[in-house]
Amino acid sequence: MTNLFTLKSLQKVLPRLYSFLPYYLDPSRAFPPAHIFFEVTYRCNLRCDMCHFLEIIEDTENNKTYKKELSTEKIKHVIRSLPRSTLITFTGGEAFMKADFMDILKYSAKNHKVHIITNGVSLSENVVKQLIDLRTRSLFSSGLLYMGVSLEGREEFHDKVTVVPGSYKKTRAGLERLVDQRKKIGGKYPLIHLTCVISLGNVMDLVPLYDYAEKIGVNVCNFVLQNPATYWHAKDYDQANHLLKKPPLIEEIDPKTLKDQLDLLLEREKTYSSQLRFSPNYITPNEIVRYYSNQSSYKDYRCYTPWTKMAFSAYGDIFSCPHYRLGSFDDENNISPWNGERSREFRERIKNEKIFPGCLGCCQSEYIGSEK
Repeated sequence: MTNLFTLKSLQKVLPRLYSFLPYYLDPSRAFPPAHIFFEVTYRCNLRCDMCHFLEIIEDTENNKTYKKELSTEKIKHVIRSLPRSTLITFTGGEAFMKADFMDILKYSAKNHKVHIITNGVSLSENVVKQLIDLRTRSLFSSGLLYMGVSLEGREEFHDKVTVVPGSYKKTRAGLERLVDQRKKIGGKYPLIHLTCVISLGNVMDLVPLYDYAEKIGVNVCNFVLQNPATYWHAKDYDQANHLLKKPPLIEEIDPKTLKDQLDLLLEREKTYSSQLRFSPNYITPNEIVRYYSNQSSYKDYRCYTPWTKMAFSAYGDIFSCPHYRLGSFDDENNISPWNGERSREFRERIKNEKIFPGCLGCCQSEYIGSEK
């Protein structure tokens, strides 16, 4: 429990702590990234209707990609250039659909803490055994630290979201296989989080989902805001001005119904071993209710991502904010855009603006608004 509490605390406070000195002394600059994301592939075995990458995933499947995916050797090149303290998250698409993903994973786990986000469908017995072998032995050593599996609610709704019949059963089987294998070895790691996007269709599934997480032994149950914003990913538009546009309205949820379910979650957290988490960081139940009534203000949020995180698309594009491209691996052959001119300009701008209208709902932001 202590290690889990520490990890949850770090997830909240690290962005602020890590960005504190450059943010106030020289906001255009940043320390080396504390957290790196690799979208290793845009191939996926599901078609989740709220996925930000859905269009590019379908283009990938239809061989309409504008570039080849970043090679394993180039990904390893980036990993070698990172400080050992940098946390690495692998995602997609579905990361396990990249043919040599396990090779990349084993390489990164030698010297870094690793986090994987997956839909769980590919967590076969063989894959799970390999993952358990790569686990970190402590919060301070390298290896697989954290595994995230997405589950969107009851079976009927989950399969509707993923557009793939039977995906719910496959995801649950993969998740339970992972938890069971960890129990067999008697280890604490990898820590496991179950993630669900809150929506009108699953508002009554949130509590049963938390009950399920507690029952099988998931460490963290993470409920995330539905974000309708358009991410960059090779779109031809003015990225800076795109952030000034408000994202589309979301499908509203009855305030009382949502508040009642959130209160039930908080009540269960008092006795559950599985920790409850809401994203973005520091968001409150009252603010979640306002958000799903389309009454939230972006001015009640802040962002420290440009000082803490960087990401690589499967095609080698480098960005910090999901909306804002910094450069390309092919152009730079390293991660120099992190403190390049474009990065410095963006940090200066977001320091002055605090955050942009287009950022509302982003899970990388932080809620700072006072409760009314």
